[in-house]
Amino acid sequence: MGARVLVVEDESIVAMGIKHKLQNLGHTVVDMVATGEDAVKSARKNDPEIILMDIVLKGDIDGIEATHIIREKQDIPVIYLTAYADEEMLSRAKVTEPYGYIIKPFKSSEINANIEMAIYKHASSKKQNEILKKRILADFYDFILRAMPGSSTPNETEMRKLLANIFADRMELDMKPGFDKAFSDKNIDSDSSEAEEIFETYVEWITTIFSDLGIRIGLKSETTSFFIEFDNCPWIEESRKNPIFCLNCQSMINRSFSWTNLEGEINRRSTIASGSSSCIFALNL
Repeated sequence: MGARVLVVEDESIVAMGIKHKLQNLGHTVVDMVATGEDAVKSARKNDPEIILMDIVLKGDIDGIEATHIIREKQDIPVIYLTAYADEEMLSRAKVTEPYGYIIKPFKSSEINANIEMAIYKHASSKKQNEILKKRILADFYDFILRAMPGSSTPNETEMRKLLANIFADRMELDMKPGFDKAFSDKNIDSDSSEAEEIFETYVEWITTIFSDLGIRIGLKSETTSFFIEFDNCPWIEESRKNPIFCLNCQSMINRSFSWTNLEGEINRRSTIASGSSSCIFALNL
């Protein structure tokens, strides 16, 4: 079956040619737009299965920036179309994790192969994420069963501290190697690099961790604080039934931030378990 495709191309003749090729291949073009701004709007309105995105566009934002904005809110695979392939552009494009990169001019068979492969990889990735979510959910209940304190625990505060430490210890086994690799790949040393570089690398890494779980991340900075917002918890029902569940994310952030050796603290501002529409953590530096 064909895919629902959004075409982003600022040359009208080229755009019509792409549309014609896609339709002949059995795909449906849900919209054709010429600017990055319109691409963002059309993606939200039409929710395509895949986007063919030209990198060099007219307007204030190019295809790479448009893709970054779209990916913050929607899980849509993007294939870049471009007549240019310099190293700087490729480096910028890689950050948005595209599902393909086609150099103009291209053949119909090339577009079709890239679309089919992108849809397959995207579906496979979503399946793996679902498996990971279920594993984490199973781990959580295992934590509860194994770590629930006895009657000697004096109060709920002590119990929460105990569970938070157990969650963090268990998650450290899975998360620390990835953290170390992310810093090593960028030649960042938490003991000697500049604080700004360390913090930027940490934010990029923790955002990827939660994004891989299917959680949309919102980021906002102020003078001395940085806010991380999770607005679509995949375990919202579990969290509302059992507020202790929210200790998972809090433990992940608190423990991983300690690895950066940065001065500061993390405070929980709101949680879904407490009735808020999202979970917000403030990193006070």
